[in-house]
Amino acid sequence: MNRILKNILIILTVGIFQNILAQETKVGKVTVVKYRDTNDKFTESTTDSTLAYLNKREHNILITNKKDTIRLKTNSRGIFEIPKRYFTYCSITVNPKTKDLREEFLFMEGLGIKDSLEFEIYDYHISNKIDSTKAPEFYTKFNTKKAEQDFYAGKKRYLLGNGIEYSNKFIEQLELKSKEYRFEIEYPEKMYGILEEHRILYRYNDRMKELLGIKNWW
Repeated sequence: MNRILKNILIILTVGIFQNILAQETKVGKVTVVKYRDTNDKFTESTTDSTLAYLNKREHNILITNKKDTIRLKTNSRGIFEIPKRYFTYCSITVNPKTKDLREEFLFMEGLGIKDSLEFEIYDYHISNKIDSTKAPEFYTKFNTKKAEQDFYAGKKRYLLGNGIEYSNKFIEQLELKSKEYRFEIEYPEKMYGILEEHRILYRYNDRMKELLGIKNWW
């Protein structure tokens, strides 16, 4: 390696090291994202408007390492600052006391050299809560745990939703799968066709497909 290249590498290394030493804080950003983003209101995990609302709220932050703990709040854009004493090792818990939006991030080898870090929280639990609140009876009958109970009780089925027009191709493929994997095709009782019911139904069917061992749907 020639002398000029060596000098460049030394300068870069020293510069990075000095930059790390100079950093007093790192910036964290919390973002709530869809765990299922299908661009289809009947199957995506939550609506864009709900997601926008969740991403405007302040989030509680708990940062801890082997020596101490600090509690912080993000601003309305989800941004917070991580003090220097937590750079080498820490765990960062977002919304530690909010079950539906809680997520823990563990940094065993430190936070790295980046000035900012992204903390993504999936909307799985909060979308379940929204749907169970707006359609409680339907959720009780067709949540994912009920799908498991139905499967092990021999009640293997795929549920079609009211208020949706299914293509002939979809129904043909569904009937072929029902013969191959031995499940029934049914419509749920007392379905009003609201959005939350369709999302509940999608999760029920998705869990049933997993239990049936269907990996490739089409």
